[in-house]
Amino acid sequence: MNIEKLFSHSFDTFEVFNKLDIQQASLTNNNSPKSVWQILSHLIIWQDYQINQLCDITTENINEIDTWVADRNISDQSILHDNISKFEKQIERVKIELTKMAIEQKDIEQKLKIVQDLTVHLSFHLGEIVLLMRQNGHYPMPNEMTDFLTSE
Repeated sequence: MNIEKLFSHSFDTFEVFNKLDIQQASLTNNNSPKSVWQILSHLIIWQDYQINQLCDITTENINEIDTWVADRNISDQSILHDNISKFEKQIERVKIELTKMAIEQKDIEQKLKIVQDLTVHLSFHLGEIVLLMRQNGHYPMPNEMTDFLTSE
């Protein structure tokens, strides 16, 4: 069984962070609890924690509440770019770890649970970001996605 194939599209980000600028990253809606920037920052912190678990690096448990930055706005494009880059490297790291997994591993159930948690968590927050971006006119509607994802 090829575990990597099981998760082959589970870490797609649908280009949600491509061409993201500080104005878009600071977007919120009236009833939206967090900005795109806050969600991205949260994802990075939480994924670091989960990747450490996946790689058997001992870390202290973290409280999910402590993974949210207070500032809704980002004012520096280079900081935003650096964080997007870190996020993308995390996704690549998980994909590399998936290539190392084998069903015969003694801890495979634990590893797959972590990967499942990563994918569900990522999917949830990407959905939040897509909705925020669409509601503010910065992300294509479903009928425009094929062209959006295939154009460069």
